[in-house]
Amino acid sequence: MSTATPAGGFVRNLPPVDLEVDLEVDLIDIRVGGRLPPQLAGTLLRIGPNPLFPVEGAHWFAGDGMVHAFHIADGRVRYRNRWVRTRRWLEERETGRPLPEGLGRAADDDGLANTNIVRHAGRLLALEEAHLPVALDGLETRGPVDFGGRVRGPFTAHPTVDPATGQMLFFGYGTPDWLGAGMAFGVLGADGRVERFDRFEAPYASMVHDFAVTAGHAVFPVMPLTARRARLEAGAPPFAWEPDLDCAIGVLRRDARSIHWPRGRCRPAMRIT
Repeated sequence: MSTATPAGGFVRNLPPVDLEVDLEVDLIDIRVGGRLPPQLAGTLLRIGPNPLFPVEGAHWFAGDGMVHAFHIADGRVRYRNRWVRTRRWLEERETGRPLPEGLGRAADDDGLANTNIVRHAGRLLALEEAHLPVALDGLETRGPVDFGGRVRGPFTAHPTVDPATGQMLFFGYGTPDWLGAGMAFGVLGADGRVERFDRFEAPYASMVHDFAVTAGHAVFPVMPLTARRARLEAGAPPFAWEPDLDCAIGVLRRDARSIHWPRGRCRPAMRIT
C-alpha cells in the first residue's frame, strides 16, 4: 500500500507505519466516511511487517510484525496497533539499533511474527513460516507457543481449518534442519490440543509456502526454490531458483502416516536467467 503525506501526495510503496517515532496508538473514535450499518459489529485484525528501525534497502518481509485492530460497533470504529514483542524486537528496542537482516533461524529466536494472524480454540496467534506461533492476549504479546512441547520446529503462516471438524491443519518445512529436506504435518483439535505431529522427508530442500487440504488428504507442492547451505556460507541468500529440478507433489492421507510422492513429476515452465 502507499502512505499519504500531510500534503495529500504519496511516498514510496511499503514503508513502515511511521519513519520517525515508535507509533503505537489507541484511537477511540476514528472518523468514518459515510455511515456504517448499525448491525455491523466485530473486530478486523490484520498484521504485517513494520521495522522498528528501518534500514535502506532491507527486504520488506524482514520487518517486525505489527498487529492492527479495528473494533466496529454502534456505527463507530476504534483503532489500536501494537508491535509483536518477539525476542528480536525486544533486543532491538533495548540496544536502539536494528539487528542484521538475514534468512537464518537461530534456535533461541521466535522470529518476526509478521505474516498472518489467526484465532483458534480461543487463542490468538501471530504467524510466520519459519518459527513457532507467537500467542497474543488482546494485542499484548505472551510469547511463542509449542503446544506443551508437542510441536517442534516451524509452523506455517497459512494453516487451514477443517469446517467439518474444527481441526486446524498445519505443516512446516526445513525441520529440524532449516536448510534440510525435512517437513512436518500436524493437526490441532478444535480444543487447541495437538492430535497429530509427524515428520517426513521431501525429495529435496525447498521453500514450501503453502499446502492444500481436502476432506481426506493433505497435498504438499515442492518446487525448485531450493535451500542450500553452501550458498549461505558463501554470503548469498540460501534460497534460489533451480529450474532444472523437477517439481514434486506429496500426497498424504489424513488417516495415514506415510506420504506418497507420485511418479511423473512436472517440469517447471518458469525459468529465471
